[in-house]
Amino acid sequence: MSETLEFSLTVNPPESNTDADLFLNQLLSKPENHALMCNRLERYHWGMGTSPEVKAFTIELIKPADDGLSGSFRCRFRVNYSFTCSGIESGENNTISWDYNIDQHTRTIFLQGETPLTRDGDDI
Repeated sequence: MSETLEFSLTVNPPESNTDADLFLNQLLSKPENHALMCNRLERYHWGMGTSPEVKAFTIELIKPADDGLSGSFRCRFRVNYSFTCSGIESGENNTISWDYNIDQHTRTIFLQGETPLTRDGDDI
């Protein structure tokens, strides 16, 4: 199941497609929004016997739709793992794509991330 997020619009929505980059960066740089996005990026890596941690991310490949109220972007981040039983730490770079929709009436933005890859018992 994909991760979802909803934020109140604490910055003005983009007035044109060229403003989408500035809008998303301002919105996601707010401390509470930044922390929540890091949490959602970590959740893609939970359940692997580790304690994942994401402290920062960048936004890239921003593609606003013609309506200016929807589009997509990709988060690039580093996830650090702590294997609590063995005391080993490691990390890897990763990306997650997100779709967004802005509701001007409720002044919210809804984000839906990609569905994470999963394995079933037959894949091994």
